Amino acid sequence: MFRKLFCSALLCILATFSVFSQQQKLSDLLQKWHRWEKSGSAEPDTARVSLLNGIANIYIQNASDSALFFSGEALKMAELLQFEQGKAMAFSNFAKIHYIKGNYDLSLNNSLNALRISNRINYDLGKANAYNIIGLIYLAQKKLNPALKEFKKAAQLNQQLKNRNRLSANYFNIGLAYFENNQLDSAIHYLTFSKDLSLKINDQNMLAMANNRLGDYYLKLGQASKAIAMYFSVINNATYQSDWENTFAYAGLAECFNKRGEYQKAVEYGLKAHSLAKKTNTKWDFQRSAKVLHETYLALGDYKQAYDYLLIDKAYSDSLFNEKKEKEINALSLVQKQAENEVLVKKNQLEHQKNRVIRIVIFVVMLIAIFLVVLVVIIYKNARKKNSLNQMLQKKSDDIAVQKQLIEEQNTKLFHLNKTKDQLFSIIGHDLRSPMAAILGSLQLLKDENLKPEEVQPFFRRFFDQVTSTNLMLENLLLWANSQRSGISVKPDQIYLYPVFKEVLGVFDNIIEEKKIKVEHVPFEHEAVMADPNHVRIIFQNILVNAIKFTRRNGSIVITYHETDLKVRVSVKDNGIGMSAEKVAGIFKKEGKEISSYGTMNEKGIGIGLVLVKNFVDQNNADISIFSEENKGTEVVIEFLKYKEAGENKAV
Repeated sequence: MFRKLFCSALLCILATFSVFSQQQKLSDLLQKWHRWEKSGSAEPDTARVSLLNGIANIYIQNASDSALFFSGEALKMAELLQFEQGKAMAFSNFAKIHYIKGNYDLSLNNSLNALRISNRINYDLGKANAYNIIGLIYLAQKKLNPALKEFKKAAQLNQQLKNRNRLSANYFNIGLAYFENNQLDSAIHYLTFSKDLSLKINDQNMLAMANNRLGDYYLKLGQASKAIAMYFSVINNATYQSDWENTFAYAGLAECFNKRGEYQKAVEYGLKAHSLAKKTNTKWDFQRSAKVLHETYLALGDYKQAYDYLLIDKAYSDSLFNEKKEKEINALSLVQKQAENEVLVKKNQLEHQKNRVIRIVIFVVMLIAIFLVVLVVIIYKNARKKNSLNQMLQKKSDDIAVQKQLIEEQNTKLFHLNKTKDQLFSIIGHDLRSPMAAILGSLQLLKDENLKPEEVQPFFRRFFDQVTSTNLMLENLLLWANSQRSGISVKPDQIYLYPVFKEVLGVFDNIIEEKKIKVEHVPFEHEAVMADPNHVRIIFQNILVNAIKFTRRNGSIVITYHETDLKVRVSVKDNGIGMSAEKVAGIFKKEGKEISSYGTMNEKGIGIGLVLVKNFVDQNNADISIFSEENKGTEVVIEFLKYKEAGENKAV
């Protein structure tokens, strides 16, 4: 539900602000600007600032990056003219652009600049615009009460200005906040109020938005017929069409018909929503349409289609989860900016108290001076006694220094233990993600109970193999994690590489089969190597996960071994998407979002795999090399010391 509200809020900000009449066409404004440019007059004036802000605002409504250029030109010209109102509107435009792009810290910064200027010149329209954007940022953070406070401040100012266009948008935003807070009576009140006002002023964009959200309201109450009527009123509106709003309406219709058991209609409207969401690049609607298509195809018994859309739903859900984490970080920036404003207010209050404090300080200093005269006499008499006390204090200080050093050493140990704990959790989460996803997919098919009799036995055999392999891997990981609680340690032992890699391959059979990847694991009898078995298993798991992740459907992976006098070499080569030379050069130096990327089927990584591999390879006195070329594949080569050679080196 929150992603619906987020899309609504995003559209609402596009409908809330404009410098010129909404009826003015972009082509007319651009033509006027070109006439000014061709006239040869380079002198800036306030009319040109307003024109540039107006062009930028319309580009924002069309979701065009040209808005950044015209807002920047407006701001530069307004600064030359010291035209404060023009600067406030330019900052508001920047705030809207960055809000749409999801840069909430930049949006907030520009909103606060617009609010600061508007407060200084008492520009109520600028204040209302700033309050509305700040409220939308709060709404994106799910801070509903602060969002309502900002929306209501904006609505109060727009009521005083009798600005019904912006007032309609403010009421709509208030309705969204109440809807997200599950206060449905208040939500329907403000959404209906916004719709009625939109009809009076003929604002078709706000009318479409209000009808879509009313459709959601009726759908939530289980009144599917009323919801369908609302959604069709948006799609069939001959005077106003918006791909974004139509996407929302088609997805809503798919949900309605799915609940009513009319699955063919649900598929028809779900596919329309999916197509439009892909066109408009709105991932919230893309995920929503994928979810309803998954549920509908499941009900129809088309498990292949259901599974495909389930994968899309899951991939976009994971992406949205990460984006929500980033929004929580931006919320901290919001709190910080507000705290800075409060400090400025308090600073002004302190200035008024400064003179009174100075007088108090002078009086206190005089008292201290008198006290010091008396104190000097007392100090003179007790000098010898204080010398002995100083010696005692010095001894205590030395004791404290020793204790401080001990505490610092303990803190250092705790830091390394915490770092080890974080690394252990990262290893377990990273290695269990793919096999658990495969098991969940199998359980979903089992839950549906629609397997044919001849499919049951092979299915259970594959499922049993998958669970057994994953359980074995989990037991090994937990045993290793338990042994590492006092810090990452290496326990080298005699180990043969081929059986270990074969065991790791068994964990990923379902994923390999799903992507139809041909895996060639060439058997090879070689001498044992000297390495930590758990480290080797984790190294192989991470390398294999990356090979599968970045290999296209119907691709191939070849695993070979080569033995020299001193070492055993294992090579994992795929024909996947490969990497640039720049990325290969930095692959062991970066982690997290800097290096993580999506696979060929939007598989999500956490960015720790290869850094962890490099760490374990070094700890086991092994070598790793990566050879890759874009669109031609990647080869990872690891060389381990033979058991005999490693033992001799250790003895020396």
